[in-house]
Amino acid sequence: MRITMNTIYDQINTDLSRLTDNMAKTTRSISSGKIYSTLSDSPVALTEALGIRDVISSTNQYKDNITYGQGWVTATDSAMSQIQDRLTRAKTLAVQGANDTQDANSRKAIAEEVKSIIDEVVALGNTKMGDRYVFGGTKTTGYATGEAPFVLQADGTVKYNGNQEDIAIQAASGLRQKINLDGHTALVEGGVFNSLNVLYNGLMSDNQADISAAISDIDRAIGYVNQQSATLGAMSNALTNKSSMADNLVLTNTERLSSVEDTDIVKAVTDLTTQQTSYQAALAAAAKVMNVSLVDYLK
Repeated sequence: MRITMNTIYDQINTDLSRLTDNMAKTTRSISSGKIYSTLSDSPVALTEALGIRDVISSTNQYKDNITYGQGWVTATDSAMSQIQDRLTRAKTLAVQGANDTQDANSRKAIAEEVKSIIDEVVALGNTKMGDRYVFGGTKTTGYATGEAPFVLQADGTVKYNGNQEDIAIQAASGLRQKINLDGHTALVEGGVFNSLNVLYNGLMSDNQADISAAISDIDRAIGYVNQQSATLGAMSNALTNKSSMADNLVLTNTERLSSVEDTDIVKAVTDLTTQQTSYQAALAAAAKVMNVSLVDYLK
């Protein structure tokens, strides 16, 4: 087969174009720090990188959920701790009020402080995180004016207006974590308000037997609140563990993403040097071929 000069020139142009493209691609890879800029540069790597990025994005969303959950648990636990302090003070007042040295007037004076404690516990039961009630169950908003999860009635009793549903966050793929204690479970079931009401009424009516009974009721309420606080502690630990897992997953996938798409600078610089040398050699060879062809033409 006879090879014409046009064929040789076409081949030279093709080779030089290929070498130029390779140098441009390598230069882009070095400057951008990525092995690809378009899908055609490395379709397999780009597809894998997109999948890894999706995992990282999802995991970061789980981390945000966990952070929100930790804030909710912390707000709930803080309220429960303060309620326990109020109950402890109420018990001290109950012991004081049950003493034989007290009379009706002194017991009424003690009752005023107990009334303040009841008001404070109701307020703590209506603790908010942002604009959401933490003890309302899933009914965290939507209360009418003057309403809240806990409302002190005219007869001294406390009404719970929330529900007993759980709030859970998506903490990982296919994994949800409970983050709340509803008010009924946290306070009503433990007799928190009932025990305080018994104490208040006993003091106001100067009924020493009721005051003594309230001491036992408050003791049980304190123990119950302690148990609920332990439950919150377990939730907090679970969230901390899941947060650590999410951090590790993001770190692992970030490192994996780097290995898939980041440029090996040392190798890329070496490749570019090799490509430049090949390009210069190709140019020199092309010049010689073209010179020979011109001489033949002049002859």
